[in-house]
Amino acid sequence: MRENTQATQGALMESFKIYLVALLLMLGGSVACAADSGNPITSNKGDSSFYNPHDSFNPNVEEYVWEEQKTELPSFPEDENLVEFQVTRPNAAFSYYIDANSLSYTKADGIVRYIVVIKSKAGAKNVAFEGMRCSTKEFKTYAFGNGKGKLVKPRKFEWKSIIKNNYTRYRKDLADFYFCNTDLLNLTAEKIITEIKYGGVKAPEAGFR
Repeated sequence: MRENTQATQGALMESFKIYLVALLLMLGGSVACAADSGNPITSNKGDSSFYNPHDSFNPNVEEYVWEEQKTELPSFPEDENLVEFQVTRPNAAFSYYIDANSLSYTKADGIVRYIVVIKSKAGAKNVAFEGMRCSTKEFKTYAFGNGKGKLVKPRKFEWKSIIKNNYTRYRKDLADFYFCNTDLLNLTAEKIITEIKYGGVKAPEAGFR
């Protein structure tokens, strides 16, 4: 009788040990999953901790304060350096171009800087030197063409939200299709220009023309 009782107690103890080990493994897996979900490197796109390569903050530095790098005015654009890009719902009276020589990307502040040239069918030309900050969907106009082949700084320039109206819709399209394209890893000015020149396969799908 005593032997049966001892055997029963032993079996119960072994079952308890197996249950305890299984419980610890399950809790350990949950902790590991929780740790991974907060890791910006291993998180999936769409997760709150996903790190966008275009973001201009530094996730590895505490109390990081974003600071815009010094901006120098480029040379006035030459026609041979202009690269045309398409705009969704285009106004037939205008054509849009990026000056390839002026385009740059600064990884330190996450800003794409460029000269945009808007030509009318009547021959008028509007020129502006702008910057686009993808992480905040904002733009800044650093200078305008004065009609005499020079760029002139405005009295005041500040970051503003990118909106899409008929005339300035080009900014949203530049952001969505070229400058802030998360498919372009290790972003460079050369990659952006290549995308503008040869990435037009997306245009018909987006209903450009």
